Amino acid sequence: MDFLPPEHFGETLDFAEDEWLELSSASSWDVATRYHDFKSKPSMQKLGHHLRSISAQAILERAQEVLGSVVHPSEKRRSSSDAVPAMADSVELDIEETLEASPMLPRQGWADASDLWMEYSVRRPQPLVLAVDTSLSMTGEKLALTAVALSVVLLQFPDDPIGIVAFENQARQLKDPFEKLGVFELVERFLDVPAQGYTHLESGVKMALSLCRRIESQSRGRPPATLLLTDGKYTAGRDPAYLASRFHQLSVLKMGDERSSKALCREMAHRGKGVLQEVRRLEVLPAVMYSVVKDLLRGRK
Repeated sequence: MDFLPPEHFGETLDFAEDEWLELSSASSWDVATRYHDFKSKPSMQKLGHHLRSISAQAILERAQEVLGSVVHPSEKRRSSSDAVPAMADSVELDIEETLEASPMLPRQGWADASDLWMEYSVRRPQPLVLAVDTSLSMTGEKLALTAVALSVVLLQFPDDPIGIVAFENQARQLKDPFEKLGVFELVERFLDVPAQGYTHLESGVKMALSLCRRIESQSRGRPPATLLLTDGKYTAGRDPAYLASRFHQLSVLKMGDERSSKALCREMAHRGKGVLQEVRRLEVLPAVMYSVVKDLLRGRK
């Protein structure tokens, strides 16, 4: 990686020679996987913004490598000509609807835009809520690959209501469903979520449910789907399985190959009318996320 020399930053940086050599020889992806490690070094704290930008760019590049062509399903709608949205496709005059609404129109010899009914296609929205474990078990490369998976989602749903919850000791809202946030900014925000020792899975699921209800109350159309990324273990709070049936659709991406936590993940997906996807090797998480999201776009679980 072509890392900027210390003098670029306009002030003295107290680096040990081995630390500077370690950082300057690291690839951008190495920086992303060791972001918290590098940032925690007292000598590198002044480089925090630079390290975060390098990491976010490397993560975004990985996400773009995962993506193939994205074809969003559409739905047919009808409205008067003056109410057709600018982004509508395949706009055609609906003669039958027009004559039914204004039967005397052929004799008038003229028509307002409100008299003409059109049929058109619009992209079908897909609201989504993600709840992501960011406890200490998810640091390092796990955190970077999870950020890649989140980027895959936002790249495919740039205009849809997407809510993101991160949870460790407690749950925190990382992105409001109706917030307009670029993928790069989201990754930077995600990287700076502190990793704590406990995993309060119940609080993460509760906040995800709250975001789902907020989407349902403020937007029309399909109810939100929810994806829970977890290893199925919790060290704080109660067993969250009782919450799963309250979701319209809750799917679980179980990370790791530990068998003891699989039962909880399976139960939550079953109660949540979703699917369980096991991700035994975290390096395939972005590709699995892409597959799950494509199924959502096709209207499948």
